[in-house]
Amino acid sequence: MKKTIFLLLLCSFLTINLSFSQSRLGIFAGYGTTWYYGDLNDRILTNKELFGHYWNAGFVYRLNNRSSLSLNYNSAFIEGADSLAISSYNRKRNLHFQSDIKDIALRYEYQLFKKVSVRKKQFITPYIIIGIGALQHKPVAIINDNEIELQPLGTEGQFIEGGQYPKPYKLYQLSVPTGIGVETRLSNSFSLRLEIVNHWTFFDYLDDVSTVFADSTKLSKTPNGELALELANNFDKDYPTDGVGRGNKNNNDTYMTAGFSIVYRFANGNQKGLKSNVRKKKGKKKKKNNCDAYD
Repeated sequence: MKKTIFLLLLCSFLTINLSFSQSRLGIFAGYGTTWYYGDLNDRILTNKELFGHYWNAGFVYRLNNRSSLSLNYNSAFIEGADSLAISSYNRKRNLHFQSDIKDIALRYEYQLFKKVSVRKKQFITPYIIIGIGALQHKPVAIINDNEIELQPLGTEGQFIEGGQYPKPYKLYQLSVPTGIGVETRLSNSFSLRLEIVNHWTFFDYLDDVSTVFADSTKLSKTPNGELALELANNFDKDYPTDGVGRGNKNNNDTYMTAGFSIVYRFANGNQKGLKSNVRKKKGKKKKKNNCDAYD
């Protein structure tokens, strides 16, 4: 994971250097809403109480008239709660989580077709997004207004020695952002972007829920056993027996972002000079040759 982050930073450094040399660089910052899909959100249309927020910033580099590379950093907040679930089983399970996500991604952006004119000197440019990134997450539960980190507890038996329990999951993971966006020019230097992006992951523990309930006796003997037992199960009845489903490991977790950003593109000195020369040439009037016949 550290190698992946290093490669992303290296690519961004090379992109920035190249951008300054060719004057194709832009910078952006934005804000929007987030939500997640996983074991603690069983709705396609997410409950409004589970919408979080994010802000982002980064660089964009124009490769050609239709393609760009961008380095995008997200700071996002997501949450899930069984109390808002459709499934009665999930409501009885009554688990919840919150998580702050830090995500950096190198994205390729491609315009679907040429700019669409809305009115004179204003265009809308639709584009698609695909990339590769790395994220850091930290799922927590809220108990008596206190945040309890869930990964160190091993709520699904990650710290039980022996058996078929999963290994502790990592807090750094790969992500693949894919999405669509539109950009409209506000002025010669500024433009507005609207985007909706799905951040795919390759694991099922954004919410700390994935597989089955661990054996309660064995779980109680782990380093944080008492707290792990409390946060692994919220059924009113006795603790579920070993092997009863706690989550669905076949579906990886993902989170969405939808929002806007303002882009500032640096001026291209060479293009400015070229435009001014063209204007001067256009402005020159041909002198009429002196001819006695027309005097």
